[in-house]
Amino acid sequence: MKAAILSFTANGRKTAGKVRKALSAEDWLVAENVKCKEEADSYEGSLKEWTGEHWKVSDVLIYVGAVGIAVRAVTSFVVSKKEDPAVLVIDELGKYCIPILSGHIGGANELAEKLSQMLSMEAVITTATDLNQKWAVDIFAKKNRLYIEDMKLAKLVSADILAGKQVLAEIEPECSVIGQIPKELKFIHESDRCDSRALKIHIGICKNDAPAGSGTQVLYLIPKAVVLGIGCKKGTDAEKIEKHVTQVLEDYGIFPEAVKLAASIDLKKEEPGLCTYCEKYDIPFQTFSKEELEQAEGTFTGSEFVKQTTGVDNVCERSAMCAGGEKILVHKTAHEGVTVAVAVGILNKVYVIGMGPGAYEQMTVAAVEALKGCDVIVGYTVYVDLMKKYFPEKEFMTTPMRKEPERCRLAFEEAKKGRVTAMVCSGDSGIYGMAGLMYEIGEEYPEVEIEVLPGVTAAMGGAAVLGAPLGHDCCMISLSDLLTPWELIEKRLRAAAQADFLIALYNPSSKKRKDYLARACDILLEYKEESIICGIVRNIAREEESMNILTLKELRNTEVDMFSTVYIGNKMTKIIKDKMVTPRGYRYDRK
Repeated sequence: MKAAILSFTANGRKTAGKVRKALSAEDWLVAENVKCKEEADSYEGSLKEWTGEHWKVSDVLIYVGAVGIAVRAVTSFVVSKKEDPAVLVIDELGKYCIPILSGHIGGANELAEKLSQMLSMEAVITTATDLNQKWAVDIFAKKNRLYIEDMKLAKLVSADILAGKQVLAEIEPECSVIGQIPKELKFIHESDRCDSRALKIHIGICKNDAPAGSGTQVLYLIPKAVVLGIGCKKGTDAEKIEKHVTQVLEDYGIFPEAVKLAASIDLKKEEPGLCTYCEKYDIPFQTFSKEELEQAEGTFTGSEFVKQTTGVDNVCERSAMCAGGEKILVHKTAHEGVTVAVAVGILNKVYVIGMGPGAYEQMTVAAVEALKGCDVIVGYTVYVDLMKKYFPEKEFMTTPMRKEPERCRLAFEEAKKGRVTAMVCSGDSGIYGMAGLMYEIGEEYPEVEIEVLPGVTAAMGGAAVLGAPLGHDCCMISLSDLLTPWELIEKRLRAAAQADFLIALYNPSSKKRKDYLARACDILLEYKEESIICGIVRNIAREEESMNILTLKELRNTEVDMFSTVYIGNKMTKIIKDKMVTPRGYRYDRK
């Protein structure tokens, strides 16, 4: 994510610096400027020029100053809710954070709330649905990756919702909705589509207008669920490919916004016309060998000429199915050397879910809802076993330890079949979890969408059991040298000890690493006193959960296992009411 921040005073610059640090800590790329004559590095261009430089390349623009300045700055650039970046205004003292543009789709409201929590500001949210705690169609569309075809109708939907009305909705079989159906929507079926209400929502890839004279207006929410299979003669220009594809989509009432992928035979991998067309519309392009195309299941329009030329009897239909299509909507059509087929598949999606330490009640609501909506749950055998009793109706797939790449590909292959898939991770999905590897391997599966859902990681869960050991600056270090050389682990331990960090140690021991905790303690004892308070929590949030509070000297000679998380205190850590507590340093009056 990219942010651009502009301040106008010395105080504003200080506030902008705090915002920049907060966003940078969340892995944002942040450009920061100040426009103030008193500042030596003041931005030399005009306010309009700065805004223009950052408008199309940033996800959010933040003005630290008066609201009026921001309004004047963005007025000439505003296009639509679907295109505009999020715009926030923060006063120079950092008291208020005000989203003024793209509150929902652009994420301005969400970011305002987040920054307010991080920097102790007050978020000033003015959108009606948020104020009245009502369902919002644009947030719903964003969450479900749906394109809003008509923003004016979206406004009418919001108006009906705010008026307390229930809006009719219909959904095509190829689509799915994340989480619970909102109470503001009434999903209809074929039997009751004659309902004559003035407004309804249609979730799908095809236009399905209300009968003429009915007075019903249809808001289309469009998922990316369409795969184009394309074949062409060598040297066919992009204009001819675009013309034929466009015509096919128009003839069958398929929204162009529904296209998620184009596919062909590997002989066309670098075909200039195909590549140019896909680049123009930002459509991922995937190719398959003739052997892979031959394995495609279905009834296809065969051609002896095509087989002689490519080695397979059909390119466009087979490619569409190999690329994630579930059924063919439009069979092979040919025009001026271009063949096109259209397939549709259920949205190819995989969730990477942090399931927390192990207890159902410690999972996030978002994680539970996603798992309820999944067809198959994939994970390490031990973690999956914990899930089975909560989701007995689901299909489960597992791999043992050290089979992480195979586990990822298993999840992606299931998602390719059109099955909503969950990859579950113990604790958080990103902290020593599978999220990073899923994104790496996911480059092999451009047709599959990845969504990461966080969870309560072991460091947090175990800390709650012990009391409050991580109340100040802290770090997490894994003692496993399977993926990190022990020499590097030693450097990190020394650095953390020298800085008096609170430390949570993951993977402190195993059958092959029985002495690793003792070795780590020896390093820590070079910089820390023997009396430093430490803690161990085993089987966090599970039936066999146990804890132990001890000194660093005692920890040195204590046996632990791979189901244990170890906590090393700092100089301030102490025992209060039999709990391990690290004071933050707040001032308070003893009474």
